[in-house]
This record gives sequence, structure tokens and C-alpha cells, in this order.
Amino acid sequence: MAIGVGTAFALTRTYLLDLAPVALVLAVLLGVLAGEAVTPRPVRGRGAASLLPRRVRDYVPRGELIVVGLLTVGIVGFASYPTPERPDHEVKYFGTAAPVSLTSTLITLGVTAALTAVIVWLIVRAPQTGANEADTAADNAWRHGVVRRLVCTCAAVFAIVFTALAFWYADGQWDWRAGGSPIWGLILSLLAGLGLTTFAWYAGALVVSPQRLQESAPAGIAGQISADQVAG
Repeated sequence: MAIGVGTAFALTRTYLLDLAPVALVLAVLLGVLAGEAVTPRPVRGRGAASLLPRRVRDYVPRGELIVVGLLTVGIVGFASYPTPERPDHEVKYFGTAAPVSLTSTLITLGVTAALTAVIVWLIVRAPQTGANEADTAADNAWRHGVVRRLVCTCAAVFAIVFTALAFWYADGQWDWRAGGSPIWGLILSLLAGLGLTTFAWYAGALVVSPQRLQESAPAGIAGQISADQVAG
């Protein structure tokens, strides 16, 4: 994620501004795939059908969904207003600057949200492993942890894009001699700071310890894990 943010920020200072969100998401995606590849998981035994139906809403944290929804509203709100000028590097290199569009940003975030939803559904609906209670509890805990990390990753991506847009628009508003409003510049800067805090929160939440995972799991799953640990 750090590599993706750094690369995206570097691109925003060039004429390749439209590719910044794409580079961010690709780097984050590779990081998530690498992280999941080395994350310990239950022994994958023979799959079995579950007698209890698994529903997506039982695994997806509602708070993160609300945050993603609010960030989406904010990003769409920015896109509905005229965008500031491109970085002056393009003018210096080419003598002119093409109009700025957030179309690539909106498309990239839309694809990110859609892929996250599909992957979460596939994980929740996948056959469970094991036939006894201990194996079922471990499988459900792993499933819950993966879904939580995916949703937190999506929230972190939306938060950093919201932060970048807020700082970008705030920078244009601080120049009162060019028709900006310092009051709006201050408000947008505060929103950018809030977005940066949100990004730091969810980026940090991707490092989940077993104890935090157990605390965030549903009551039934946490109880089964505790009983198994006591029995062991």
C-alpha cells in the first residue's frame, strides 16, 4: 500500500495524472495478494455443505460499509465541481495542459468496489472445511478475517483518494487572488485531514493480530474458538 500511495503521488505531479488511481489500486492489489499468500490459514480439508446458511451481512463489518459510502459521496461531490488545473509540469513540458477529468478515478474506484463485493461473496459462499465444531470454527474465523481485511483495504483506497482530492481542491481555494475562498480552503483542508486519519486507521487495521480477530468475530464464532482453546 505504501508503494502504491508513493507511486500515485509521484504521478499526480506529472502529466500522467489520470493514471494515478490506476497505479494506486494495482499496487494495493498486488500487496493484498502477496499478504494473503503468506497469511496462515486453516488446513484445507475436504469441503462440506453447511447446515446453517452463511449470509454476506454476517461477515461484512457495517461500520466500514458506512465509511465507504460516505467517502463515495464525498468523491462524487468533488467530481461534480470544476476541477483545478493540472500540475504546472505539463505546461512547462508541452506549453499547454489538457482539461482535467476524474473519469478514470471514478471508474477505477467503481471497479475496485465491484471486485471487492464479488470476492467477498465468493469467500462467504465457499464450502466450509472440516466436519467437527473445531474445524468449522477455525474455517469461519479465517473467512471472517479475510472479508474484514478486504473491506478495510477497499476503505483505505477510497480514503486516500478522498484525501488527495480534498487537498487538491483546497490548494486551489487558498489562492484568493485567483478567485479562491480561503474559508473553503480551510474547510477542505480539515476534510483532507479527516480523510488522511481515516486512511491511517484502516491501513493499520490490515495488520490483524489473532486476539483482535477473535474480538471482531461474531459472538458464536468467538465462543467456539474460546471453547476450543480451553479444550486444547
